[in-house]
Order: sequence, then C-alpha cells, then structure tokens
Amino acid sequence: MVIETIDAYKADVECTNEERVSRAKEAALCRASFSHFLKYARIIEAPTRDKPGGIIGFQLWSHIKDMLIDLRSEKLLVWLKSRQIGASWTIALWCLWNALSHYGDISILYSKGEVEAVELLAKCRRIYKQLPSFLQLRANPDSSTEIGFPTMSSSIKALAATETAGIGYTASRVICDEWEEHPYAAQNFLSAKPTIDAGGQFIGVFTVNKLKATTLAKTVYIEARDGKNNFKARFFPYHVRPNRDSEWYEFTKRGIPEAELSGLTPDLFMEQCYPATEEEALRTTQTVSAFNLKVIDEMMGDTRNPVEVKEDGIDSQIIHIYKPFYLGNFYIASSDTGHGVGRDYSVTPVMDVRSGEVVADIFANNISVEEFASHSVKLLKLYKNPLWFPEDNEWGRVVINVAQRLGYKNFGYSDTKKTKIGWHTDEKSRFDLWGGLIPALDNRQIRIYNGNGLKQFYDIIRNVKKEGRIEAISGRHDDYPMAVGICWVKKDEVKTGITLSKPLETLTFGKSELPVVERWMDK
Repeated sequence: MVIETIDAYKADVECTNEERVSRAKEAALCRASFSHFLKYARIIEAPTRDKPGGIIGFQLWSHIKDMLIDLRSEKLLVWLKSRQIGASWTIALWCLWNALSHYGDISILYSKGEVEAVELLAKCRRIYKQLPSFLQLRANPDSSTEIGFPTMSSSIKALAATETAGIGYTASRVICDEWEEHPYAAQNFLSAKPTIDAGGQFIGVFTVNKLKATTLAKTVYIEARDGKNNFKARFFPYHVRPNRDSEWYEFTKRGIPEAELSGLTPDLFMEQCYPATEEEALRTTQTVSAFNLKVIDEMMGDTRNPVEVKEDGIDSQIIHIYKPFYLGNFYIASSDTGHGVGRDYSVTPVMDVRSGEVVADIFANNISVEEFASHSVKLLKLYKNPLWFPEDNEWGRVVINVAQRLGYKNFGYSDTKKTKIGWHTDEKSRFDLWGGLIPALDNRQIRIYNGNGLKQFYDIIRNVKKEGRIEAISGRHDDYPMAVGICWVKKDEVKTGITLSKPLETLTFGKSELPVVERWMDK
C-alpha cells in the first residue's frame, strides 16, 4: 500500500521537499478516492478482556465492502442490521471523507436523542484526529454538535430527532442512525425531503425493536425489499462480523438473564440484537401479536405441498388442492382481492365447515383481477360450487361481475334481504371477523396447509398507536387471514343437514306426547 512507502505520521517539519510532494500527491488521491482514503483510516476500539483495543486500522470486512459499494452508488439506502458490525464507523468515515473532499458538502446525522447524536459525531471527530496531518484541514473550534471545515465550506451536523429537527436545512446527505428508535421519524423524513428531492443521499440504519411492531424504518425496509419504493435494502446478520459463529451466539445467549427483559425472553433478545435471518429480525413478539405465536409455530409444522390435480382448465401453479372434494363434506369459500398485479395478494380459500380445514386455495399476486375471478370459479367447481363470499371492495366487485358472467350463482350476501352479494368490510364486520378468527386459530379449530399463507398470521398485530386496532404490520399483508376469517365467521350459513320449516315442539312416544321442555325438566 502507498501508506507503507511514506512515513504518513512523520511531523511535517521533519519532511524533505520530496516527502512533501509525495504527501501532496497522496492527499489528492485520497480526496479523489474514498477507497484510497480508507488506507489512512484509524478507529478507536474499546479494550476488553479478549482484545487490547485502542487505535486500530479500519477493517474492511466482507460486509463493509458491500456497505461501501452502496454508499458510493445509491442515493436512498436502508440497512437492517445486527449490533456491532461496524456500520456507524463506516458511515462516520463516509461523512468525514465527503466533508474533507467536496466543497460545500453537508451531512446531517440524526439520532434518537442528543446524547446519541453527539456520540455519532464523536466517531467522525476521533477518526479525523487520527488522520495524518497532510489529510487534516483547519477545523472550526470544537463543538459537540458540529464539525466544520471553513476552507471547504463543509460540515457534519448532529441533531437529536426531535419533532422540528432539520426543518430549514438542506444537505448533501441525511443519516438516520438507529432509525427504529426515532420518536418523530415521519416528521424528520419529511424535513429531509428537500435534500432527497434535490438528489441528496438518505441513509436509514437500524436494529429492530421487537416491541415496536410498526415503525417507519420497518415499513421502508420491507417496501424496499419488495420493490415498492426507490430505496436499496440490505440485511446484515450477526455472523457477518468475523469470529461470530454458533458457539459465540450460544455463549452470548447464556449471559442473558432468564427473566424477561422489558417483555423480551433471551431468545427474543437475541433475535432483536443479533438476528441470523431477515425473517427472524422482522418477526413479531407475543407482546404485540394478535395470535398465539406458539400455535402458529406448531401449525407451520403441519403445512404441506398441494396435491397434483389433472383436470382441464386447472392451473396447478395458481390453484392449490390440499384435500380433494369428498361427498358428505360441506364447504365454504371467500375471496380477498388484491389491488393489482405485483402488489397485495388475491386469495380464495375453500374451508371444510366441520373440520375447519382450508382444503384448497388460490394465493397469488401475479395475476389480474379478471384472471383471479376465472381461476376462483374453476376452483369452486371442484368443490361443487360452495357458498362463496367475495369481498365487495372496488376490485372485489369486478370479481363478482366476472363470476356472474361465468354463471356462478351460489353467493353469500352481506345483508338480510340478500341484495348485496359478498362480504362487506367495515369496522363492525372487522370486529366480528377478528373476534371469531383469533380464538378459533388459537384453539386449533382451524387448520391451514399453505405455509406462505399461514406466515401472514405472524404479521397481524394489535396496533397500540390505534387503540389496539387489529391489522397487519405496516408494509405487510393480511389478505390470507382476512379471507380465512370470512370463511370462519360465515360457516354457519352453510346448510349441513335437514332443515325443518317449523321448530320441533314435542316428542312422541307411542300414545303419549310430552312437550320437549317438560321432558327435559323431568330428567
């Protein structure tokens, strides 16, 4: 490396003219190349029993190389990460290099509070003080909330994420560190919009908080992962840092008290701070979940692949059959129609009303509404056209119209006069649906074989921000639970036996005739 060919930390007064020329060239190379600048980067690591710590060279671990690629190529970034993987130091280096290398560059660092904001800025200052003198520029007098370089008209500012923080500022980049914990994340994001709209960079970095089911950080990350916004999402598990293996994980876990930690068990604490997978990181806790998560975990063990069905017009990639039609069984169906291809899921489950099994379904987000209606009609014909409750939202009405054109007749109704086909969702019907579905699932009265559909039950929460309203976590889906819930609450409308036109009032034994109530009382 170049740093090995010159004495970078030799005092300037001790340098020869040739050395000064070499240093000037190195300074120019560092201003032009972030990678070259990193060769001179030193960070301060706290000493522990296992390592001496102190001033050490910046380690280009494999995942940090990915971070550097993102920082140089992406304008909108959201990183979901394990703790202590070097993300804050990497961002501090990025902001410092830009301030030293680009005229007028401004970075704004948001943290959840003033103490955290000052500490993040302090990382920038520590790195700066360890740079060789030929890379240092005259800085403004020490301030706990700003580092400025007058010759470059550049600065790095640290702000606590208050409700009005950042209003009036425009910047080259905005960084939200531990974004999940920001109390006014939405307001701060709006304050950063002028920077974003002008082509500036926005970086959101966070470790999940298991007790906060719905946050802007999680929503942006999930939507970025699903291609629904312009952010680039990356997940960094605990083991991206060298020497973190399963043995390290178990040792760390054993050091956690057995008692719950602010509502978290040791397992959940590890999922929060040191997730191994994205799914583990984003999984909800029982504290906020509407359903019993242990029951869902057990049900996941009973999921299965659909059976192969060879019938004309049946596309097995869309129509899933888990148990075929049996004479003597009674079925009900519903539909929750998604809002367009590639967005929400369109779901049609078929439920056995006696066993509570979802014996067949459609679960797709890659077909049009008209195709969904057509496939649903084909599915229901396999089960002898059961009572069907399509949701009558804007797209659901299209499903109903298409189904009627295809000759389907056995619809359920949302009114007693039977003038309004399908299921109508409002606050009352939502209350009835979740009020029936939650205890039924928790008591294992319902069986679901579609693993991807069942996973959506993990994402249903009691949203404390909306007075406990039951809904999907922001950015996730409730299509499958809603459709199954409609089947469950409407299953009693399916006729499963002989219906008497007149109530039975007496029982006859030979010549005697006893009223039913009197006979019961005699017992």
